[in-house]
Amino acid sequence: LRRKTAIQLTNEMKRYLASVGLANVRFHVDVKETDPNQYGSDDVNFFFSANPGQPLSLLSDIASGGEMSRFLLAFKVILAQLDGPSTFIFDEIDTGVSGKVSSGITSLLQRLSLNHQVFCITHQPLVAAGADHHFLVSKHVENELTFTKVSCLRNKEQRQKELAQLAGGEFADANLYAASLLDQQAA
Repeated sequence: LRRKTAIQLTNEMKRYLASVGLANVRFHVDVKETDPNQYGSDDVNFFFSANPGQPLSLLSDIASGGEMSRFLLAFKVILAQLDGPSTFIFDEIDTGVSGKVSSGITSLLQRLSLNHQVFCITHQPLVAAGADHHFLVSKHVENELTFTKVSCLRNKEQRQKELAQLAGGEFADANLYAASLLDQQAA
């Protein structure tokens, strides 16, 4: 016995995907009934294509790490509308993306944070500047042991300094860029 389930990407989901550089995504869910086991009685496979002319293939086989992260972020923003309050932790969801895509990721994270708690570890100044609160995570080695320290950045000057570091260091241009990101966020 075989049952197929098609998931139509809504216009809202398509807009979210386009904002993170995935305007041409096609997605399909295939559900097959199986004999009941410890995982249930369905075999579920997710099929994905990110580019025109590319056939649908298993999501786990074809999607790059960045494509998968961005697709799942957009998908989670949609699903979170059905969830109660919860906490989301994203670790470098923005690795290897352009400024335009970083901006789209920032918008989706901000949308998600309207009704949920969101923690995002990032090295992108554009994404970091979008946060309501900033923490600096640093590591140091002492007596051959590595320690991690989390410091709350409490004022604009501390935030600007760390954003400038993410943007490329203490150069005047990096500081101007960091200040402009914080000013845009405050507007």
